[in-house]
Amino acid sequence: MGQECQLNDREKELLTVLGKNPEMSLKGLLNNTKYKRVSSISKKINYFREQDILLGPTHYVDLGKLCINPICKLFCILELNQSSETVIEYLKLIESLIWVYPVLSSREELLTAGFLSSNHQEVKALLQLLKESNIITDYTVRVRRHKLILENPNFFGDPVPSLDMLLNPCEFPDISFGQYDTEWTECDIAVLSHLHGGFKSIKLIEILKRERKLYNRKWTYNQIKYSYEKMLKNKLIWKIYYIHPYPLSQCADFFLFMKTEDIEVTQTILYNFAREERIHREYSLLGDWGLMGCICHPRFILDLMLKLDSIDEIAQKELYHVRSNPPGMRYIGGHAEFAHYDVETQKLEYPYKLFKEKIREKLESESG
Repeated sequence: MGQECQLNDREKELLTVLGKNPEMSLKGLLNNTKYKRVSSISKKINYFREQDILLGPTHYVDLGKLCINPICKLFCILELNQSSETVIEYLKLIESLIWVYPVLSSREELLTAGFLSSNHQEVKALLQLLKESNIITDYTVRVRRHKLILENPNFFGDPVPSLDMLLNPCEFPDISFGQYDTEWTECDIAVLSHLHGGFKSIKLIEILKRERKLYNRKWTYNQIKYSYEKMLKNKLIWKIYYIHPYPLSQCADFFLFMKTEDIEVTQTILYNFAREERIHREYSLLGDWGLMGCICHPRFILDLMLKLDSIDEIAQKELYHVRSNPPGMRYIGGHAEFAHYDVETQKLEYPYKLFKEKIREKLESESG
């Protein structure tokens, strides 16, 4: 792991407060920490970025509010028969691809991938085509129709926490997607495409410049600003920070899937898992599976599965230890995930037949 990044109590307090309050202004952070000057807080935030402890601000999207037709996210685990780079080139032909994440495994080469989807059966059919063409050897697709809950580290918590409290009674948060209730314009969707996916912060003026350079769209700054504020007001998007407990190169990163006989027990375990400790957590439900994603101290993952073996309520579990850095998670979407949004019908429907044709063409060209 190398030498740990040492943070003093004021820095820990600032990171903890910011992680819980991403909308808070610099003045608000000043009032809720022991710093004396706004400039000191601004410098510290830049320092945390330089140390790869803090990413953002970026935004989450409520897919339920986006369009009339239902949209979900897919979490796919792929067993590879070709190199990861070759597989990724095929996956890119499915234009709803958002991210890929290589898995650390001594047995087989695995890749996790995330997609937006208007029809998950069609995505399965495309992956089956890749399997039949010996690009991948197998695949698993899990569907998420709920929000992802993000909780940043409590820097005063334990970096290697106990799991003794997993079954404590709790009040599980509402993770339902919202309901479509706002008509979105072409400018709204254009701005959204730059805010969705990835981890880097982007300023509105940068969106304006990109739209002009890449698409020759003549939006004004006021139009871009209006669209952004409209999406915030109507809760299509909300601001978040990704805060790591240590510099990312000193962290372990994993996805844990778990299943119990009772979905409420699964929810309880997700809610209590390393809660309020020095761990970055993201969790949700994917069908009858619970998903917990963590960025943590490497010692926490060492005997994690052994600890979970002692929880009788957990009937099935899968752990995917993924690469934090490098190359780590790669945002692949290229801000094209919403290119097929129809502002006339307010629907987002992907042309899966077109994606299939592109895959077949690539397969034929590679074999020729």
